[in-house]
Amino acid sequence: MTTTDRPLDGVRVLSFEHAWAAPYGTMMLADMGADVVKVEPPGVGDHVRAWTRNDLRGLSPHFLAVNRNKRSVVLDLKTPDGLATARGLAARADVVVENFSPGSLDRLGLDYATLSEADPALVYCSVSGFGTSGPYRDRRAYDLLIQAEGGLMSVTGEGPDQLAKVGVPVVDIMAAMVAAFSVVCALRDRERHGRGRHIDVAMLDVAASVMAFNVFSHGISGVVPQPLGTAHPLLAPYEIYPTRTGPVAIAILTEAHWAVFCTLLGRPDLRDQAEFATAPMRVENRDRLNEQLRPILADRDQGELVDTLARHGLACARVNDVPALVEHPQLAHRNFFSSWELAGRQMVAPGAPWRAVAEAEGGTPVAPAADRLPAERPGQDTDAVLRDWLAPAAEATA
Repeated sequence: MTTTDRPLDGVRVLSFEHAWAAPYGTMMLADMGADVVKVEPPGVGDHVRAWTRNDLRGLSPHFLAVNRNKRSVVLDLKTPDGLATARGLAARADVVVENFSPGSLDRLGLDYATLSEADPALVYCSVSGFGTSGPYRDRRAYDLLIQAEGGLMSVTGEGPDQLAKVGVPVVDIMAAMVAAFSVVCALRDRERHGRGRHIDVAMLDVAASVMAFNVFSHGISGVVPQPLGTAHPLLAPYEIYPTRTGPVAIAILTEAHWAVFCTLLGRPDLRDQAEFATAPMRVENRDRLNEQLRPILADRDQGELVDTLARHGLACARVNDVPALVEHPQLAHRNFFSSWELAGRQMVAPGAPWRAVAEAEGGTPVAPAADRLPAERPGQDTDAVLRDWLAPAAEATA
């Protein structure tokens, strides 16, 4: 695969989407070459466009983050003309993705049952908080709520009285990835059998699925998992430690690594103490272990400590903030960031999180094609999309 030959080139995706759960997934499809057309309502468009602050110059970081490489059309689905155009575009699509409230598109005749009558090969993906059926189907669902309802929040934070949400909309993102993966699998199945299918992705299902470790732990032990800050329930040391110049993440996974770690800290005696002799013992005595480790680590330099531990094969990392992230040498090596001009300012933005390995070039990872900016205004691509998608059909029937 080259930067001009992507797996989904030629695939048409029509998306009735807003916020993050569907848009992140369709962006993944667009990164892989699909022609993704985002349907926005008249006026402000996707309501996430209005999520901004006074210092953001009217721009929405949330919108910018999940809409690259797409084209935007504005359709008023409350009018006969807008609805007719939407149905026409759906008839030309390989994939329809939607994250409206369950049942909303049924009333408009844009549901899978209706559209697949005309095109049995259509792949249709619905993304919602709780799924298309069940007692919670019609409840509102946002990432915060599903982190709570799906159990993630019960194990995130410093303790039962200090719960926290993950700092990014992680359930939206995971649901979107499941949606994109499922769509690609359905397209593959369509190649073999000629039929499409309706995929139902529920954010609650996705959240519950990533709680599997905790569910097994509770089922085996009867102990209800609790939040541990940055610590791990089965490993120690495995958490964030402060140093003189910034926090460091340290993860000791094996007894061999524990021995090396103790030696590098100048405390080989720790590995000989019975209370720290095995991982289960270190977990059981985590507080006493940290009483020993924290004063040692607090006197070290962050960069020097990370470099030393990494050089000896131990798992460790700096805790990078955003300015450090955009300057990260590994991301620079992989050409991860795209350069964008926004509001008269040159800045970088994350690109697709994959690279194709070019065997002809000695296994060099190749970045995807250059990113296109998200649509600056709702509907800026309407004329081009209608010409590209609908004009050929009109000519064929002329």
